[in-house]
Amino acid sequence: MINISCKNNQTENWTDLTCLNSTPSSYNYIDITTFMHIFPSIYGILCSVGVIANGLVIYAVKTCKKKMVSDIYVMNLAIADMLFLLVMPFNIHQLVRDRQWAFGNFMCKAVVVVDVSNQFTTVGIVTVLCIDRYIAVVHPTSDRRTIQWTIIINLLVWLGSFLLTVPVMLYAKVVRRQEFEVCMMYLDGPEDMYWYTLYQSILGFILPLIIISTFYSLTLYHVFSSIRRVKRKQSSCAKRATKMVLMVIALFLICWSPYHVIQVVNLTNNTPTIAFVYAYNVSICLSYSHSCINPLMLLIFAQNYRERLCSRNTQSGIMFSLVSNSILGISGNNTFRGF
Repeated sequence: MINISCKNNQTENWTDLTCLNSTPSSYNYIDITTFMHIFPSIYGILCSVGVIANGLVIYAVKTCKKKMVSDIYVMNLAIADMLFLLVMPFNIHQLVRDRQWAFGNFMCKAVVVVDVSNQFTTVGIVTVLCIDRYIAVVHPTSDRRTIQWTIIINLLVWLGSFLLTVPVMLYAKVVRRQEFEVCMMYLDGPEDMYWYTLYQSILGFILPLIIISTFYSLTLYHVFSSIRRVKRKQSSCAKRATKMVLMVIALFLICWSPYHVIQVVNLTNNTPTIAFVYAYNVSICLSYSHSCINPLMLLIFAQNYRERLCSRNTQSGIMFSLVSNSILGISGNNTFRGF
């Protein structure tokens, strides 16, 4: 969750209480401070579990001799999440110190770039994965759906996400606030903040959502219309793979929709209530959880990844069993987000 500041001292970010022009009477500073102190522990758990889960997914794909096209997408998704989780300790440190940044201007830019790049990379991979599922189901004989082409597509997604973070490189900096320094997006004014929010939401969520919805609808239409014409075994495989992609898409929407909706609402919210501040920070936490829950979902529900880990050898099988049990036990029972 990155703070935002405008040069005319107006701000649209309500997570940094020192930046507010006016504080609504409904604010209770002690309550908000106590509320914010919960997040370092939550992020610590997400970071620890996420690193282990993504590491297991990467290991499962890397050690597989015969990789499938879907493995390449899963591998890149896990790498993107792993990179983000590795810089999360910087965000946790800032929260523990009441948003004081202690790592200098270069690390401020680097951490924010990784954070925002993770958003664009994740949505990009989920989008092309949905398109790939459409091609696999509707045009199964396509000669373009190869490992080589998939690697190229994923490299283009990484390149595109990096280019989309250029505004972040320009505006992310360490700014002195009273007696301490804060890492934030220091924009020229409310208008720049307005356009940056739309830029992030349209390219990082709305446009990909339209593409995902279109291709997944076409895929589902083809699956259900061909059930009677295709052999049961083939139809079952297609439906099983389609369900897995649906799970990935649903998780993405659940984790990211609240964040982008609140970001857009924030543009016109000049007098936020304490409930809005709570919702804002919870939405950021939910978006962070995607990097942890996504690999967990693959390890728990995707049978082929579990089998790969457990079948390597007895030692790795025991290790995976122990880690899975601990993870399932946990799941059973600014930081940064582009702003």
